[in-house]
Amino acid sequence: MKIKFWFLLALLSNSSFIVQAQQGSVINSVLEGQVTDKGNKAPLEGASIVIKGTTNQTLTNNKGQFTLKTGQKLPYTLQVTIVGYKSIETEVDRSPVKIELEQDVQSLSDVVVIGYGTQKRKDLTGSVASISPKDFNKGSNVSVDNLIAGRAAGVQVTQSSSEPGAGVTIRIRGANSINASNEPLYVIDGLPIDNSTITPTSAAVTESAPRNPLNSLNPSDIASIEILKDASATAIYGSRGANGVILITTKHGRKGRLSVDYNVSGAVQEVAKKIPMLSASQYISLLNDLKAAQGLAPEFTDADIAAIGKGVNWQDEIFRKGYTQNHQLSFSGGQDKFTYYASLNYLDQSGIVISSGIKRYTGRVNLNYTDTKFKFGINLNAAKINDDYVPNGVSINEGAGIVNTAIFQDPTLSVYNADGKYAQSSLVNLENPLGLANAVTDYAVTGRTFGNAFLEYFIIPELSIKINGGTDIQSSRRDTYIGRNTKKGSNANGIASVQTTNSNNALLELTARYAKTFNNHSLEVLGGYTWQNFGWNILSSGAQNFTTDAFGTDNMAAGSASTFTINTFKSRNQLKSFLGRINYTFNDKYLLTANFRADGSSRFGADNKYGYFPSLALGWHVNREYFFRNIHTVSTLKLRASYGSTGNQEIGNYRSLVLLSTQGQAIFGNAAEVGISTTQLANPNLKWETTKQFDAGIDFGLFEDRITGSVDYYNKNTKDLLLELPVPTTTGFATTLTNIGSMNNRGFEFTLNTVNLRGKFNWTTSVNFSTVKNKVTGIGGLPYIQQGSAGFFSNFSILQVGLPLNSFYGYQVAGVLQKGEQYTPQPLSAPGDLKFLDANGDKTINTSDRTILGSSFPDFTYGINNSLGYRRFNLSFFWQGAQGGKILNLNISESENPISFRRNRLSRSYTDRWTETNPTNDNPSGLSPAFAYVDASGTINSRAVQSSSFLRLKNISLSYDIPAPENFLFQSAQLYFVAQNLVTFSHYLGFDPEVSSFGTSNVRVDYNAYPLSKIYTLGLNVKF
Repeated sequence: MKIKFWFLLALLSNSSFIVQAQQGSVINSVLEGQVTDKGNKAPLEGASIVIKGTTNQTLTNNKGQFTLKTGQKLPYTLQVTIVGYKSIETEVDRSPVKIELEQDVQSLSDVVVIGYGTQKRKDLTGSVASISPKDFNKGSNVSVDNLIAGRAAGVQVTQSSSEPGAGVTIRIRGANSINASNEPLYVIDGLPIDNSTITPTSAAVTESAPRNPLNSLNPSDIASIEILKDASATAIYGSRGANGVILITTKHGRKGRLSVDYNVSGAVQEVAKKIPMLSASQYISLLNDLKAAQGLAPEFTDADIAAIGKGVNWQDEIFRKGYTQNHQLSFSGGQDKFTYYASLNYLDQSGIVISSGIKRYTGRVNLNYTDTKFKFGINLNAAKINDDYVPNGVSINEGAGIVNTAIFQDPTLSVYNADGKYAQSSLVNLENPLGLANAVTDYAVTGRTFGNAFLEYFIIPELSIKINGGTDIQSSRRDTYIGRNTKKGSNANGIASVQTTNSNNALLELTARYAKTFNNHSLEVLGGYTWQNFGWNILSSGAQNFTTDAFGTDNMAAGSASTFTINTFKSRNQLKSFLGRINYTFNDKYLLTANFRADGSSRFGADNKYGYFPSLALGWHVNREYFFRNIHTVSTLKLRASYGSTGNQEIGNYRSLVLLSTQGQAIFGNAAEVGISTTQLANPNLKWETTKQFDAGIDFGLFEDRITGSVDYYNKNTKDLLLELPVPTTTGFATTLTNIGSMNNRGFEFTLNTVNLRGKFNWTTSVNFSTVKNKVTGIGGLPYIQQGSAGFFSNFSILQVGLPLNSFYGYQVAGVLQKGEQYTPQPLSAPGDLKFLDANGDKTINTSDRTILGSSFPDFTYGINNSLGYRRFNLSFFWQGAQGGKILNLNISESENPISFRRNRLSRSYTDRWTETNPTNDNPSGLSPAFAYVDASGTINSRAVQSSSFLRLKNISLSYDIPAPENFLFQSAQLYFVAQNLVTFSHYLGFDPEVSSFGTSNVRVDYNAYPLSKIYTLGLNVKF
C-alpha cells in the first residue's frame, strides 16, 4: 500500500481554511492530515478529529498530524475541535488534508489554570508562567521540578544533589525568608500538598540533601504547569503564597474511542566531570617535598614507592555508568458526558555512584463527568518508591560521605588487604570509599497516595457551588546498617537504625462561583471556605554491638541491650481560611482583579491567629483602542499592574508555645529518673512573615503573534522575618524567636517567543531572561548575624543590612608572599604563605579583617530554546545559564587546610605551588595552612569562593515520527533521542556550579555533593 507523507501538504496553497486534494477514487480507508493555527501556522497538538455521525475519531500528535482509519466512502464531514480555537465542520473528499483553525478570542485561555479556577489568558492581570508538555525538558526526568528548570523567567531551579531522587530547590523571584521556608507552594489538581514531606532520615548515616517530595508524581502524567509569581496571582493562597505557587494539572481524557499510549525509554548516565586530585606519584612527590622543605625525613622511602605502584584513583572506584529504564502505559477516552484517563509507570534508575539508585511504581486514575447541572471528578495518584542511599553529606572524618572519602582518601592506600577485607588507613580518619558504599546498607521504602474528588452543582447557568475534598497519605520506612568492616561500624561492632514516618493531609473546600456576561461587562465572583489539616509521626530505634553483620536491621535484639535507643515524635497543624476573588472586564479592554484571603493557622501565636492578604490588579488592552486601529504590526499589547500582600506560614509547628523535652537523668533512691525541662519561651505575638509586592508588566504580540513576549518589573518587600533575638539570661534562655527582620527583592523578567520560519521547514525560538537584586533591610537592630557550618568550617556567611542574604564572609587573599618581600600586616609569615587583605587598615591581620566575598544570587539567569522541524524530523536544543553569582567550594578550603598530613589534595593547588624556583603568585607553598597566621581554622578565604556563572547545553532532542501503514497495529509512533547536560562552560572547579549541598538553604555551598551526570536517552512512543 502506498504511504502518503504529510509533508506533501506544504505544496498546498495558504488560505483562511483549506481542504484541497487531487481528484481520485471515492473510497479511502485511511485519512491523513495536519491541523495548524491559522495565524502563525503552528501545528496544533490534541485537536479532536471526528467523522460526523460516527464514533470514528482520533487526536493530532505534537506535529498537528493525524491518521484516521475510516473504511468509509468519500466524501464525509469532519468535525475538528480544540480548546482555544473555533470548532469547524468541513466536507472532505480526498487525503491528505490540511486544516487551519482560527483562535477563539472568547475561549483562548480556558487552559490557563489559576488558583481555584481557570481564566482566559487574555484576561490575566497577574504574572503567570504557563508551561505545557511541548516546553518541558526532555529526557530522563525523575521529578516534576526537572521538567521546568530554566524554562520560566524568574524561576531558579537548583539541584541540591544529582543523586537519583534527591531534592530540588526552587526560588521564585529571589529569597524571602531567613529562617522560614523559601520553597513555593505546590498544588496538584487543586490539592495543596505539604512541601516538607520527605523520606525518613537515618540516625546512623548523616546526609543533608532531603528526598524530593514530588518523586511520587509521574512527570509523564502532567498536562500543564502554571507558576504564579506576583501578588495578584498568589494572594488567593494567603499565608502560603509569598514564595510563589506552582499549579500542576494532570492529564484528563477526551471524548472519543479508547486511546492507548506506550512510552518506553532507556538511558545511560556517566559522570559529567571529575575533580582533578593528586595522583599517587604526585602525592608521594608532594609529601616528600614538604617534609624535605621542613628538614624532615621523607614520608615515603624508595621501598614504599615500589610497593605502592600506581596507587588508586578513588573517584574511578566509586563512579560507574548508571542505567535507567522507564515504562509508561496510559489509557484515555470518553463519551459525551464522561471522560477517563489512567496510567501506569515503572522507573528504575541506578546512580553514577555505586550503591545508589531509585525504583518507582506509580498509578493514576482521573475521571470526569459533566452535564448541564453537575460536574464531578476524581483524581487519584498512588506511588511506591524504593530508595537505595549511598552515604553522603557534609559530615567529617568517619562520618564523611562517599564523595568526600573518594576525594581526600590517601591514593597510596590499597582497596583491599591481603585477607580480602577493605583496607583502612591508620593515618587518615576517613573510610575506605568502597567499604563505605558496600558495607553500609541503607534502603527506604515509601508509599504515598494522594488525590481529590469534587462535585460542582449549577443552580443556574451563571451560579454554581462546589465541594472539593482531598487527602495525601504517606508511609515510609528507612533501614540502615553500618557493618563492622567500616571504621565507624568497627568502633561500635555494627550500628543498626530503623525509622518510620507516617504523614497525612486532609482537605475540605466549599466555594461558590458566579459568572455573567452582559452588554460590555463580564463579571466573575468567587467566594469560599477551606480547611486543611496536616499531621505526622515518627518512630525511630537503634542498636549497636552485634556479634554478626548477618542480621542487619532484621533482628535488632541481637545487639547489646545497653545500646538500644527509641524515640517517638508526633506533630500536627491546621489551617482555616476564607477567600474571595472578583474578575471584571469592561468592553473587552479594561480588566480588574481583586483577591482577598483570611488565614487562621495553628502555627500562629495566640494574639495573631488570623492573617489577612488582599491584592488588586489592573489591565488594559491597548491594541483594542480606537486610536490603535491602524497599527497592524502590533497584534497584541496589554499593560498590567498589581499590588498585594502574601504570607509565609512555614515557620514550623508549636513555635509560639512553651515546649517541654527530656533533659538528662537524675538518681532518686536507687532509680534513674529522666528529667523534663522547657526548651523554648512562649511568644503569643508570633505570626506569619508578610511580603508586599508590586508588579508592572507588558504583554505584546507582533505580526499576527509570530513574535510574542512579556516584560515584567517586580519589587517585593518582606517584613516580620523570624529571627532569634537575645533575651535576658534570667529567663533561662539566650534567645527567643521574634518577627522583626525585613528584606527586599526586585528585578526584571523578559520572555520572547518567535516563529522564525514556517512551512516545509519550521523553526521557533523561545528566550527567557531575569534578574534579581536581593538586600537585607532589617535584622532587629543587630549589627550582623553569622551563619553557615559544614565540614571543618563555620560562620562563613553573614546577614547584614544592605547586603544580599547570606553573603559569603571571610578573608580576601591579596596574593602570595614572595622571597624578600615584607608584608607589614603579617610580620611572621614566610615566603610562599598567603597574604590577606588588611581590610580595616590597622596594619595587622585578625578577625576584624574579614570582609564580604560575594553572594549566591546571580546577576541574571537565562534560557534559550530552539525547535526545528523538517518533514517527520524535529530537533530542539535548550541552553541554560546564569551569570554573576558565587558558590563556596569547601573542597578548596579543606585541600589547602588539610586536617591531617596524609589526606589527598586538589592538584590545582599543589602541582603549581610556590617554591623558590617557581615563585608563582597563584598558589601558596603548602607548607603552612591557609589559616595558620590568622589563627581561625573555621574561617574561609576568597580562594574558595568561586564564580558560579555557567552556560550549559541542558537538553538536545531529536525525534522522528514513524508513519503508520494502512491497517497497521498502531496509529502513530515516535522514535526519539535525548542528551542532557552534554556540555557546560564554566570556570568553576567543582563538579557542578549549579549544586547546593545544603538543599533548600539560602547558602550556596558545594561540599562533595553528588556529581552531575550526562544522560543519553533513547525512547519510543507508540499510540494504539
